[in-house]
Amino acid sequence: MMIFRYSVILGFLLLVSSCGDSASDGIKTSKDPGYEYMPDMYHSHAYETYSSNPNFSDSMSARLPVKGTIPRDFYPFEYTDDNSTDITYRNFNAAGDEMIDERLLSMDDYQKQKYSADGKQLYGMFCAHCHGKNGDGGQADGTIVEYFTNAPSFIDSLAPRIRSGKPMIDLLPGHIYHTIFYGYESMGPHASLVTDEERWKIIYYITELQNKEKN
Repeated sequence: MMIFRYSVILGFLLLVSSCGDSASDGIKTSKDPGYEYMPDMYHSHAYETYSSNPNFSDSMSARLPVKGTIPRDFYPFEYTDDNSTDITYRNFNAAGDEMIDERLLSMDDYQKQKYSADGKQLYGMFCAHCHGKNGDGGQADGTIVEYFTNAPSFIDSLAPRIRSGKPMIDLLPGHIYHTIFYGYESMGPHASLVTDEERWKIIYYITELQNKEKN
């Protein structure tokens, strides 16, 4: 009986203390969680991805892969982007002429539908905020273009582009791959953000948007 009584008293004291004031200055606020029992890893000691990091000279926590290394699922890209405009344009167009997604060659219709669905999801994550959900350059729903100029429309059939001489709707998959990898003008490079397979899924979905507009 005594043990039960002591257990009840101890439980009551723990309950009261958990609701007590844990602020160091004695002033309790609505954000004060109270005491924590064995917080363990509740509070991460790691730096947040985009927070300032004093361990690096540029203070950036988000790091690029070490030069000369190849991350898992990433592959070397032979169509380089050079400081020379002529070389860059030549490689851009070579990528357009020569690159294909070999995965598609062995896919049935069901697999292509899944591929397209994955591409749509990735497009929504990495592209739609500038280019718009329908690839129209974000004129209707691009969140970024509310503050900046409109991004190019993937379904534009009129204005020829400087690098390819083609309108956006006629860009080939390799052209788009090169642009995703290196970026272009106000668009930053996405090589470190999406894998080779993810790039091709995005491109497949963009190609579907283009074909839908053509038909």
